[in-house]
Amino acid sequence: MAIATSLVAMNIMLAVHEKKTNSLDLYRPLRHYISATFSERDAQNCDDDLLSVQEMRSELEKTVAESSLDSRRDLLLSYYKSLSLIEPRFTISFSFTWYDAFKSSKKCNVASIHVEKAAILFNLGAIYSQIALAADRTTANGLKAACNAFQTAAGAFAYLKENVAGKATAAGATVDLSPECAGMLERLMLAQAQECFFEKVIGDGKPPGLCSKVARQVGLYYEEAFALLSAPPLSQHFDKTWVAHVQLKAAQFYGEALYRHSLELHEKEEIAEEIARLKIGLAALADTKKISKGVAAQLLDSVSKLEASMKSNLERATKENDRVYLMRVPPPDKLSSLPGASLVKPSSMVELLDASKERMFSGFILSNLIAILYI
Repeated sequence: MAIATSLVAMNIMLAVHEKKTNSLDLYRPLRHYISATFSERDAQNCDDDLLSVQEMRSELEKTVAESSLDSRRDLLLSYYKSLSLIEPRFTISFSFTWYDAFKSSKKCNVASIHVEKAAILFNLGAIYSQIALAADRTTANGLKAACNAFQTAAGAFAYLKENVAGKATAAGATVDLSPECAGMLERLMLAQAQECFFEKVIGDGKPPGLCSKVARQVGLYYEEAFALLSAPPLSQHFDKTWVAHVQLKAAQFYGEALYRHSLELHEKEEIAEEIARLKIGLAALADTKKISKGVAAQLLDSVSKLEASMKSNLERATKENDRVYLMRVPPPDKLSSLPGASLVKPSSMVELLDASKERMFSGFILSNLIAILYI
């Protein structure tokens, strides 16, 4: 009988740290702009809203350790909506300073609201990744919460990539706000969300064929993230342990997919292909482990356990083939690619980021509408 164990329960995952910024006075330059461009009365009408925006910006300048993850998430959402209301109404003539989340020695200091919005979206994705990582995945509810938070993190990075990153990059933003980096983080978050599903199907004892498809998709998402990490502008930008983690995860879940598929082949007595699949998986794991210096011991331990199970099953299958089946083991190029089955997608951010129902600056809009009507 084939050996099957739950090898990756509570495997290690990655969260993203927030970008850091410097203190900034939004209130006075915005109030001066409104007073000079429109009127002092308009500036007075906007005073409370400007103070609220300033208060939110000041809170965001503090570290996340000084607030809960949920309150930090809510603050980021509220501030992003306020920026969406400011952008079409007022001209920004002061500079925003943001440091690269992955290379803190790099920073940008530009007068562009697109950079500010991009940084807030990045930090929103980062906070959702931290919420996901903080969930207790040993429980059904915790696993579901982690999966949902990773998908929302993917949604934030996808929204950044598709709507703001290009404008921010054109304005001189750091590499972490580039479309390529946002795309890489989207793929990484999807990989980890799909990995939550893998933990679930293994924990629920689902058939090996299904487990193989779920695992293969985890690997494919990690492979896509690794490909982006290996190309400009991200190559040489990330810590090597981060890159090695993603690369080893891609190999691990390719191996998991082959292992689970081999269990299904064994049940069907397709021993020759079982042997071929196990050999391919073991070779992929061995090759990647050679260049995985600095990855977490917990991840290496998971990979070693997977290798041990694959080697045990390979030894058993080889003996059975030699004694009973006498089948010719097919070469790797004669085998079909393993299919994946994606069970995750980036969450839509449209409703979360919608500022149309916000009342901020409504007094300013009303006073100008009345003035237009009476001209």
